[in-house]
Amino acid sequence: MNTIGETKGAAIALGFFDGVHRGHQAVVGKAVELACELSLDPCVFTFTTNHGSPAAKACSGIITTEETKEAELYKLGVKEIFCPDFDVFKDMTGEEFVRDMLYGQYRARAVCCGYDFRFGKGAQCTIDDMKQLCGRFGIELCVVPAILDEGKAISSTRIREALREGDIETVNRLLGRRYGFDFAVVHGKRLGRTIDAPTINQPFPVNFALPRFGVYASFAEVEGRQYPAVTSIGVKPTVKSDNVPLAETYIMGIDADFYGKHVPVTLVQFLRPEIKFSSVEELKRNIHRDAQQAMEVCEVFALQ
Repeated sequence: MNTIGETKGAAIALGFFDGVHRGHQAVVGKAVELACELSLDPCVFTFTTNHGSPAAKACSGIITTEETKEAELYKLGVKEIFCPDFDVFKDMTGEEFVRDMLYGQYRARAVCCGYDFRFGKGAQCTIDDMKQLCGRFGIELCVVPAILDEGKAISSTRIREALREGDIETVNRLLGRRYGFDFAVVHGKRLGRTIDAPTINQPFPVNFALPRFGVYASFAEVEGRQYPAVTSIGVKPTVKSDNVPLAETYIMGIDADFYGKHVPVTLVQFLRPEIKFSSVEELKRNIHRDAQQAMEVCEVFALQ
């Protein structure tokens, strides 16, 4: 049972919001602004893709986990997030979606969406259809124009492309914050401890958009404090591997047992591509060289 809008209704931001990038933030921010103006509850309508996804989202890989997405949305001042699975409403017509779900179930009295928002079965409905339907049901509509960066619209597609290239500076600029993850730490081969560089291992989920394989200067958050770190992303080609992509992070200045815990790691700069070394000794030399370079980079970012 939804508690939002029992008496006054909701101003709802509409979208998948993968990444909650600066364009998404503008849409949600406008919903929060409208909610204040109209004495409504600021909300978000998004969805999960556990049982299928829109054609435009298929096979693209997600930028954030559901938990991270919700946390970032709440930071923007949202009171409640409506998050059904896509399968629940994928066959609704545009009219059914607005009338039965937004207006009827979630008591939308204002909605905000991006300029390219599509809805209804097969994504057949456009902004023009949304204007017509909102007018019919007395819903105030705000369409947010593209938020531009270097003359191009900020989008999750651009962020995924930059991730594939290892262009973390662009990723972070488009997101409006540092790109990162906080996957659970799993047991590794404990090789790092034998070469004076203990690491934490965090496998990527199968549906996650992978950054370029290689080594990054990074930060790891432990008990609310940011520690400089160096993160290797890839399949560990120097040692025997199961080819499952993971992030292996050496946190400088702390050595503790993190197994089973979620450690937030954020990336700040790509240092070098993934390399298969000829020996563990060569790997050791390069890890410490990477760590020194990462420390220098992190010192600069810590001052910003």
